[in-house]
Amino acid sequence: MYFYERGGLGEDPTYARPALWLSPPYLRFDNLDRFDFNRSSLTDRLKRMVINLATAVKLSWRATQPITTVRLVGHTDSTGDEKYNSGLGDRRAQAVKNELLDKLGELTKKVLIVVEPSPGESKPVADNRSSDGRARNRRVEVFISTGPVSQPSLGPSTKPSIDVWREGEKAVRKIEEEAERRRQEQRYNQPLPQLQARRKSLSQWLDEVLAPLPGWLARRIRNAVISGSCYGLEVLLTQAGGRLGDRQKEELRKQCEEAAKKPIR
Repeated sequence: MYFYERGGLGEDPTYARPALWLSPPYLRFDNLDRFDFNRSSLTDRLKRMVINLATAVKLSWRATQPITTVRLVGHTDSTGDEKYNSGLGDRRAQAVKNELLDKLGELTKKVLIVVEPSPGESKPVADNRSSDGRARNRRVEVFISTGPVSQPSLGPSTKPSIDVWREGEKAVRKIEEEAERRRQEQRYNQPLPQLQARRKSLSQWLDEVLAPLPGWLARRIRNAVISGSCYGLEVLLTQAGGRLGDRQKEELRKQCEEAAKKPIR
């Protein structure tokens, strides 16, 4: 189960401040807890949890919203010096990152994995006065995002990544603009006699004119043109004094749409 993380990473969402919201929003994926005392190495249990995380990332790339960013925040219990604990938390998060990189393989070229600065012992989730509570606090929190790959707002600098989604949107807009320009040129410059000479239907002619567009868009425009033309005929008949009932209007539309499919002679 995922939970939206509204505050800074590692903070209690109960006290989240809107000013700290990250964009895109991150989901709290898991807590890899119960690290050995004063250790950053992964136990067999923690390695299995990393394998589960890697599996979830891989499966997401077969769906419509792939996981593109994983952020890791290491924590400690209250034992020891505060400065030392911050470093220990960082080493724990880095150990998880190294294991995750190994398990993701080639997918690491598409997924950004970021180690956030550790808050050390300052963000406990359990009572440090019990051994079980301290074990739960020795953890690495995992946050994920399915939005465009973004650079970390905190922590060490990373190599800039290409925003694939934004570049894709630009490319789509450019293609649509070019297709619209060609459509307008064909609309005003292509001679209609060719339609008659080749004995093609209006529907076939529209398919040729709209060929540069994506298939779904071409079909949508073609159907809109035919439907609009048939409706225009209905309006002209009404303005000329004709009175059409609902059944007559429906029959007129059907005949008009059938005529659009027949070759013009």
